[in-house]
Amino acid sequence: MIANGGRRVTPSIVLQDVAPDESSRVISERSAAQVRSMLRQVVLRGTARQADVPGYEVAGKTGTADKPLPHGGYARDRVISTFASFFPATHPEFVLVIALDEPVNVINGTKVRTAGWTAAPVAAKAIRRIAPIMGLRPGADPEHLAPVLYTLAGNE
Repeated sequence: MIANGGRRVTPSIVLQDVAPDESSRVISERSAAQVRSMLRQVVLRGTARQADVPGYEVAGKTGTADKPLPHGGYARDRVISTFASFFPATHPEFVLVIALDEPVNVINGTKVRTAGWTAAPVAAKAIRRIAPIMGLRPGADPEHLAPVLYTLAGNE
């Protein structure tokens, strides 16, 4: 609903556009736009930096959950890590969710299990492969553009 401007859409695995049900507004368009912007910042400056794919404006949220033990409590070293994303953030076309069961990544000799270091990089690899196949071309991502301070015509 965040990527659809606040409207509920029944998920499907179909290669066609599905119009949102106009009667099923869940949150306002303004609120949805604010959350889309916040989720973009999670990728640019937060826990999902490993999911950033320049030109595709990935937005999303990481989540790491301790796995439950059979007789109660939670495991200390076994997790499910998830990254739920959509792209491009300004005009969402695709949703991608990566969920990994008991992932382990090694960064500088240290084992890491959190979604920002396990599921987010997998999402970035998937987006790099899937987006071109689906016909989405990388655009000029405003967050990655350097400001122009001077031009050949002068500084006006």
